[in-house]
Amino acid sequence: MSRKNSKKPDQKKSSEKTPWGSRSRKPDRKDGASKASPWDSVKRGNKQEDKRGRSGSRTRPDRQPSRRGSERVDQRLYTGTVSAHPDGFGFVDVEGIEKGFFLPHEEMREVMHGDTVEVRPVRKRGRESAEVVRIVAHAPTVLVGQFLIQSGIGIVQPRSRKIPQTILIKRDDAGGAHHGDWVRVDIKRGPGHLRGKVLEVLGDQLSPSKLIDLIVAEQQLAEEFPAAVIAEANHFADTIEESDLAGRKDLRHLPFVTIDGEDARDFDDAICVLPRGEGFETWVAIADVAHYVTPKSALDQEALNRSNSFYFPDRVIPMLPEKLSNGLCSLNPNVARLAMTVRMRFDANGKRRAIHVYESVIHSQARLTYTQVAKYLDERDKEAINNPAVCTMLDNAARLFRKLEIKRAQRGALDLDMPEVRAKLENDTVIDICETPRNIAHRLIEEMMLAANTAVAEYMEQRQCALLYRVHAPPEREAIETLNEFLAPFGMFVRLPKAKAKDKDAHVKPAHVQQVLEQSEGKPFAHVLHRLVLRSMQRAQYTPHNAGHFGLAYETYAHFTSPIRRYADLVVHRRLKALIRGENPDSVQPDSTLAEIGAQTSTQERKQQRAEWDTQAMLAALFHSKDVGKTMPARISGLTKRRIFFELEPSMAEASLDVDDLSGAFVLDEAGHSLAARKGGRAYHLGDRMDVVIDSTDPVRGQINVRLVE
Repeated sequence: MSRKNSKKPDQKKSSEKTPWGSRSRKPDRKDGASKASPWDSVKRGNKQEDKRGRSGSRTRPDRQPSRRGSERVDQRLYTGTVSAHPDGFGFVDVEGIEKGFFLPHEEMREVMHGDTVEVRPVRKRGRESAEVVRIVAHAPTVLVGQFLIQSGIGIVQPRSRKIPQTILIKRDDAGGAHHGDWVRVDIKRGPGHLRGKVLEVLGDQLSPSKLIDLIVAEQQLAEEFPAAVIAEANHFADTIEESDLAGRKDLRHLPFVTIDGEDARDFDDAICVLPRGEGFETWVAIADVAHYVTPKSALDQEALNRSNSFYFPDRVIPMLPEKLSNGLCSLNPNVARLAMTVRMRFDANGKRRAIHVYESVIHSQARLTYTQVAKYLDERDKEAINNPAVCTMLDNAARLFRKLEIKRAQRGALDLDMPEVRAKLENDTVIDICETPRNIAHRLIEEMMLAANTAVAEYMEQRQCALLYRVHAPPEREAIETLNEFLAPFGMFVRLPKAKAKDKDAHVKPAHVQQVLEQSEGKPFAHVLHRLVLRSMQRAQYTPHNAGHFGLAYETYAHFTSPIRRYADLVVHRRLKALIRGENPDSVQPDSTLAEIGAQTSTQERKQQRAEWDTQAMLAALFHSKDVGKTMPARISGLTKRRIFFELEPSMAEASLDVDDLSGAFVLDEAGHSLAARKGGRAYHLGDRMDVVIDSTDPVRGQINVRLVE
């Protein structure tokens, strides 16, 4: 959901002297934040890194023999993307292979984070790793860093801890940057030191808006739309025209409502639930974006490039221009809107008995908030909603929701307790960081959307219509075995299939994981267990090849309900519209394009998640800058050989300390999730509560450094 753009006054221009002269500061930019399911997340890297590594991108000869001391373990070559680790080593992530190939320090000297490389698996010094055969494509050359002048020489230190190399900047290429400014720089790769040219000066201020500017610049997100895209959007009338209604079911008499957050501005979905005998008739209406965004148009090409909307606490960078995202495609109240509607019939037990899909026109009766609906349903506050017809409809929706919740539990879908934390901003200042509570209204809408998504996926699959699935593969056996090592001391375990089992029987069942989560409820280690289960999960993705959705315990699942902010949903809409019209879906969206679109949208989704994580970490560090020297309660949330990670209470911000700052030597027990002293018996365990002192913060890099209370 979009969040309302917050506007702030321009800052006064100021000029200051530096070793390279003076410049004027530009005023702040203006412009808002998305939530992913817990199992849609990827594992985050550790937050500190050494300043090591060399530049250069020399291409190695193709298919050269293995280097001295290396033994080939596989005759094949693999192509993937380099993921650098702050400590100087890295991995190559290959599509279709969950575990990346390890790259030791010496293999990282000529590559950079984000490079596409061809590698050869080898065994070296008793460990399986890989050798880089050649660089297929360089990583994006534009990055964000801090401009510094050292001994009269201009350099840029990248913000990302995965790029330890500094970048040399000639005086004429500095773009007027001052010492300490954060800049966007275009790097040039080649033998020797990296060189670059400053493209944009972002300034040295640490306000929330400026920190988010860094993320936007680093991710190369376009806050403005190309002129051709705006022109296409402006070509549409401001209201629905009579010609738009041809062939559509008129549902304007039904009491549809939208239910969203207080600050939402675009409304993808509306619901209506009415009784039918002992069961329910349910309509889920989704904005008909495909009516406006046609294949190969400028709107379509830009939407694919973005693939989703990017949400931040102070702005939203939408997938579609405002005329569509907040206007024609948004199911605003009291106006006619075009929709794709899924009509589902449920029996008294919440089992879906029938589904119909059609193009429609609807008329939302009310724009409701989660808070309003929760007050009415949970507290029976009749003043929360003053429309009797809407109240009756919500009562029916709540009755169906409780049936669907039972069905969810029977399927064995995972219920991970991973609170959403949001930074609250006022006047470009972080005033609080707190958990966003989930109430009955959140859960009700979630179940309605899940029902529509899976119904559409099954409808298309049964009619042999290729589609873009939302796939979440089962966790690897090794990951569950590691999880069971943690559970063993508590007398618990996740049931695993026999090692020789084949196909579906070879994977753990989601119900068996959920059973352990339920058994841990109320126990001291429950919080830690939920985190470990999340870490054991694979990443969800978009693909034309169905493999089910493990987390939701669905055999068939797709995203259909958010076409305003997700391109994958728009693709499903296009092929579905053609299908129900009796046309060939390939004529509007060829199935040959689905794999490439799936890869693009999955990549952009990971970029969105990274932007969210980085923003949250940066704002948390900025918020806690006022707490340096203070003692705070915390819980250990992660352990490595080098660092202990904490979750500060109550902000849930991540902090860490260097193990070298502890007295004595420590050994990491990965299976037991503990860090134990070699002498003296001291040990730190995942989930331990203790008090820490905030030593320092680095908002730009999203770091909070702490020490233990003596």
